[in-house]
Amino acid sequence: MDDTELDALTLACAGVLPYPGRWQEAPYEEREVDGERYCLIAVDAGVSAIGVRADGGPVVVLPEEEGEPGLLNSGPGQLLAFLELYRAAAAEAERYEAGEELDEALAAAEALTDALLARFAAVDPAAVADENAYWCIAAEELGYAMDS
Repeated sequence: MDDTELDALTLACAGVLPYPGRWQEAPYEEREVDGERYCLIAVDAGVSAIGVRADGGPVVVLPEEEGEPGLLNSGPGQLLAFLELYRAAAAEAERYEAGEELDEALAAAEALTDALLARFAAVDPAAVADENAYWCIAAEELGYAMDS
């Protein structure tokens, strides 16, 4: 991917993707992991980075220390689709006004989380195959915000 494509991807992610790091700008730092080059689009110094494989392949979370990269999405196109789905679900969660009943809020939160995960799975099943995957946790946290 070239800097123009990475700039567009970074701009789309900023403010939507729940990641505490700093969004990068061109020229993008590269990191090699297991013989693959990744362009870093976001960095949480000392913790992790989000990298896009230089050939436009998978988008991964790269730990700063030892550890395996975690799949964020199978590619930039899937990441962009997830961002739109997440943005829509976040807007729905924000519009939700909990009633007096805690059970009602919990049910609404669970329904939102389940629906979002189903939409994610339809776009990029590998990105949500593990319940501890980045997007699974993000969807759960979005639901938690509704019942608090």
